[in-house]
Amino acid sequence: MTPKEYLTKKSFCTLPWLGVYIQPDGGVRNCAITKTTIGNINTQPLIDILHNDVNQNIKKDMLEDVLHERCSHCHGLEKNQKFSVNSISNRVWYLKTLTIKDLDFFDKTENYRLKMLDLRWKNTCNFACIYCGPDLSSSWANELNLPQHINDTALQQSLDYIYDNLSTVDHIYLAGGEPLMIKENLVLLTRIKKINPEVEIRINTNLSLINNEIYNLLKTFKNVHWTVSVDGIGSEFEYVRYGGVWSQFVTNLQQLQQDFEKINFNSTWCILTAHGVLDCIDFLQNLGFHENCFIVNPLDDPKVWHVGHLPNLALSKLSDRIKSKLTGANTNYSLYNSLTLMLNYISTPIEKNIKATFNELTKIDLRRKLDSSKIFTELYKLKEGK
Repeated sequence: MTPKEYLTKKSFCTLPWLGVYIQPDGGVRNCAITKTTIGNINTQPLIDILHNDVNQNIKKDMLEDVLHERCSHCHGLEKNQKFSVNSISNRVWYLKTLTIKDLDFFDKTENYRLKMLDLRWKNTCNFACIYCGPDLSSSWANELNLPQHINDTALQQSLDYIYDNLSTVDHIYLAGGEPLMIKENLVLLTRIKKINPEVEIRINTNLSLINNEIYNLLKTFKNVHWTVSVDGIGSEFEYVRYGGVWSQFVTNLQQLQQDFEKINFNSTWCILTAHGVLDCIDFLQNLGFHENCFIVNPLDDPKVWHVGHLPNLALSKLSDRIKSKLTGANTNYSLYNSLTLMLNYISTPIEKNIKATFNELTKIDLRRKLDSSKIFTELYKLKEGK
């Protein structure tokens, strides 16, 4: 394909040539969206994975204009925005980051240059959010007595490869786990600060820990974009995002507002936060955050937390509240897109099983010595048939 065709063919994505996504279990993908793993650093060096047959075949398909299942999320998103907040897919977003010097790079499958880093080195996290699990949270792993064993040698080999190629990196996305707790991120940021201080850095955080070494180092970069995960307020926040303290979150957020300009919020919408997400958005707007700061992602898995388990009357009341807020939302901003997505989501029928939801709450309450009935009082009224 010619450079012009790179930008117009639906099959083409830059990430097999320029990106890498590393999971806490060592799995390597081209991006966080695809379900296709191209290797694992525990069994193969990262440099070999990026040049192995799996990745070469992915590039070959793209050059031959094959729309493959592995990229179905982006392809589906580009055809139908009904169930997505984002106005563009990852594929298109990364295409927009191309520069002229990149355009002559994609004609050969063996070409690779490290440009986009999406790093989730470890599952280290002080939260055990209701919808998460041991793969992405060490707190969950400890609670379930499922310790995660990291191959330190393989991790260090991957780190060394990335450190040696930081001069070509333009974009870094750090998640986890909790990225402000992962010590490898401090080394990474320290090194790239010397090599490329203009790099774009995106942080996905629970914002429980600030003013540590990683946070303070981030304040020295010019282009840092924060995505803060929050889904409710008060005791609902503390139950859903177990390990979090609401008052500390608010204090840290106010500090973040003083230190950085680029902040948005990523909320996971489930049956426990059916109204709580809206309460949270109201709270954050009252703190001065713009309509374009909010992205709400309805939860599909685990199914037990699906908001659609609510009875139809409860869903109708929820729909009315969303519509009321939608009336005052600007159609140009992400809040409007999020609210529209929420309406579309609850209008799609599912096989209801709210009994399973309460059964799961009982298990969690027993294990964590909590009482969800005192927190989610409106939800429990449904259990009692009120």
